[in-house]
Amino acid sequence: MQTRYKLLTVAILLVSMTVLSGCENYAEKTHESWVAPAATPVYDDSTIFARITYAVQSDPVLQGANIEIKVTNGNVVLSGTVRNEDQITRVNMHSWIVDGVKKVDNQIALK
Repeated sequence: MQTRYKLLTVAILLVSMTVLSGCENYAEKTHESWVAPAATPVYDDSTIFARITYAVQSDPVLQGANIEIKVTNGNVVLSGTVRNEDQITRVNMHSWIVDGVKKVDNQIALK
């Protein structure tokens, strides 16, 4: 009976080794010019600045607002003056909607 289990174990090991030896390493078959894509999209500060600026300037509710936008490594600092709380909220919203924004420091004051 024990001989049978030993033979079965040896047979399973031989089959496993045969199956595993047939596996290929596909990474070796990849062309040398292939580069792995970035894990997440990368957004540069000038693009973030341009998108926030466009959104703020094209919003009719924000007409007449004096807003300064600074972007450093995806961190946005908003400063300037507006007429009411709604304008502060809208500028903040326009900033957070833009892809690549990590943080918004809203320092806008009321006139």
